[in-house]
Amino acid sequence: MNHSMGVLIIYTGILLYPRFSEYELSVLLSVLKQGQKPTVYIGLNDQTVKGESGLPCVPEATVNEVDIRQLDSLVLPGVDDFAHLVDHPDLTGFLRKFRKKDIVIGAISSAPYLLSMSGLLDGRKYTTGLTADQRKFLGTFNGAHYLDLPVVIDGNLVTAKDRPLLILPSNLARC
Repeated sequence: MNHSMGVLIIYTGILLYPRFSEYELSVLLSVLKQGQKPTVYIGLNDQTVKGESGLPCVPEATVNEVDIRQLDSLVLPGVDDFAHLVDHPDLTGFLRKFRKKDIVIGAISSAPYLLSMSGLLDGRKYTTGLTADQRKFLGTFNGAHYLDLPVVIDGNLVTAKDRPLLILPSNLARC
């Protein structure tokens, strides 16, 4: 991440972790590119990350390096198996930095779990692609705040069961 002639560049951060769902990002990344919105790919470390289909991606910054003052939004794609992310200290620590930040955070499919384990869903309405049994097993979700809708917006948090850009506005719940 850099500065262009002394001007602070503001990015959308795209969080990459092993087995992330590439297809959940494809339309979003295309829209961001067409809108000329700068993005930064953020990894848990500086190693190449392979998505669930095996697509190798190289992070541009790590969760420990990225300057969160340069982010106005953050996207967390779903992941087909997040056992390796449960209580991941670097990931949890990174996400907790956003508790008092007013940036837009989008979490797709299973990724609301990452927000939940980091405390970002506390007292917030949400949706997720995880089933009721999965949410109960994980033990971090507040069932009273779950909404069975394709997309839920609660303040600066946007959670979606699937690719949110493919959802019509009539299917959104704003809290």
